[in-house]
Amino acid sequence: MSLYTPRQLLLIVLLVGAAGAGLAIDHARRARRDLVERLERLDRVERPEPPAAPRSSGVTPVTPEARTSAPARAPREHLPARSVREAPPTEPVDINRASEPELLRLPGVGPGLAARIVAARPFADVDDLRRVRGLRRGLFERLRPLVAARP
Repeated sequence: MSLYTPRQLLLIVLLVGAAGAGLAIDHARRARRDLVERLERLDRVERPEPPAAPRSSGVTPVTPEARTSAPARAPREHLPARSVREAPPTEPVDINRASEPELLRLPGVGPGLAARIVAARPFADVDDLRRVRGLRRGLFERLRPLVAARP
């Protein structure tokens, strides 16, 4: 007597076979990198060239060789700085009346969480804020002194 039904055994065999095939393909790709590169070049679709940009724009045309090579990365100090958030509010924010932009001023609250807070209204007290999906316990404890739930 078997622990599994014939369908379960078939599923197990298929899963083990798929995993084995994946390992074999990975091994073959690592062993023959030159063949893999040649096959991938055959698979690439050539896109038509975009219209030429005017020379005065300062844009340099991209050659097909440059498209296939890895893009150059700018050093960290030349990257644009992240947007700076406003300071947290000095008085408690009413979670029943605050708009999404006002909720975004709270530390740790992003656009998605602010939208879920607005959708979960009304709140009888601050502890009801725990029912909002995605609001972690630590973040809730940080927000507790910064919010209020007025009826």
